[in-house]
Amino acid sequence: MSFKIVISIIKRSNSNVIKRLKTVIQQSTFLKVSSFNSLSVVVKMIAGLGVSKLTALYLGPQGIALLGNMRNGLELFQKFSTGGLDNAVVKYTAEYKKDLKIFFPFLSTLIGVGFAVCVLTMGFIFIFSEYINALIFSSKDFVFVIKLLAFVLPLHVMNIYLMAILKGFSEFNKVIKINIASHILNLTLFAILLYIQGLEGALLAVVLVPSAMLFFTLYHVKIYSEKLMAFSFSQFSTPMLRNLGQFAFMTLISSATFPFVYLGIRNFLIDTIGEAEAGFWESTQRISNYYLLFVLSLLNLYILPKLAEAQSKEKFRDIIFSFYKQILPIFILGLLIVYVLRDWIVRLIFSEEFIPATDLFLWQMVGDFFRVLALVMVYQFHAKKMMWHYILTDLFLALSLYFSALYFISKVGLLGVVIGHAITYIIYFLIILFLFRKPLIYNQ
Repeated sequence: MSFKIVISIIKRSNSNVIKRLKTVIQQSTFLKVSSFNSLSVVVKMIAGLGVSKLTALYLGPQGIALLGNMRNGLELFQKFSTGGLDNAVVKYTAEYKKDLKIFFPFLSTLIGVGFAVCVLTMGFIFIFSEYINALIFSSKDFVFVIKLLAFVLPLHVMNIYLMAILKGFSEFNKVIKINIASHILNLTLFAILLYIQGLEGALLAVVLVPSAMLFFTLYHVKIYSEKLMAFSFSQFSTPMLRNLGQFAFMTLISSATFPFVYLGIRNFLIDTIGEAEAGFWESTQRISNYYLLFVLSLLNLYILPKLAEAQSKEKFRDIIFSFYKQILPIFILGLLIVYVLRDWIVRLIFSEEFIPATDLFLWQMVGDFFRVLALVMVYQFHAKKMMWHYILTDLFLALSLYFSALYFISKVGLLGVVIGHAITYIIYFLIILFLFRKPLIYNQ
């Protein structure tokens, strides 16, 4: 054997060792973040359980339905006031954090756009507060809460942007600490205001908690204060504005669509079946959100930045299958446990009055399973700015959720809303899998 052949074998061997070592380190980081994230999820679940229990005892199914509408409205206005750019901030911060010549124009453009959009959204909310109140609360008068939201919205926007920047800097532990503080504050403030002012107090808590969280975020982001304060409007970048505009176009379509979809479904249930039945569906949605917390927060916290950094189809495939192998079995086990214990869980989280919600669990869980299968791939749309793929699939998803719910509700009653949910997400997963068939199935 010649000397050159020996050297070639050693190089190939070292290359394989280094590749395996990198994979082990990546998986170790993934699991480490997952473990710490689990603590945040547990705290959020405990806080969420507390909020749900208090709502069930003091406000009943009708109160839960109205709070669901308020949260959908808040989500809608937060997305519009941020320009739907939170995922764009994660992506560009992750890409440009080491290249300040690009990072500063990005930051300057973001602040300029964010300020303008936030001011416009504030004005819209304040001027049309009575119409918004009618859309969310029907005949009930909570215009004061809507106007208060307009005034505190800039604090929401700052908090969302700073959290996204921390994710882009891979400061996962700081983000998780902020989330934990948010959950604790949410439960505390909700309990106090609910006790003092009833339903109006609960609605105020929904509006005020994101504002108060800005102060926690500012404390954790101070190590980057020099970078973040180095922006200048003279560095405003038109090319960066176009890039952010594409992200805004992508996100705002779905951000505007889905809250309206859930508001429409909930209001349809209220009008055709009753407020209590709308509350049963909302309680099922809340339990669904609790067991999805771990998976969805992990996707947002870890997967999006990693996909943004991935430069090849092989790395994309590795990230997706790593998630499926390590997280999916745990998620399936969790679903089975929740289904078996559903009666006990509903009594624990809500009350005996909410037992009819247990009939909705099976179809809800089927839909949630396929939702997770699809979403881990969908984050690639954000990471690689696949604008039209994202827009068209999201529009399909939103419209299908709405019309399938209305169709099946008219056929089988309350159960129809979760049957439509399950069928829609099965079809959605198959569409997303088809779009990514080459790197995932054929490894091309």
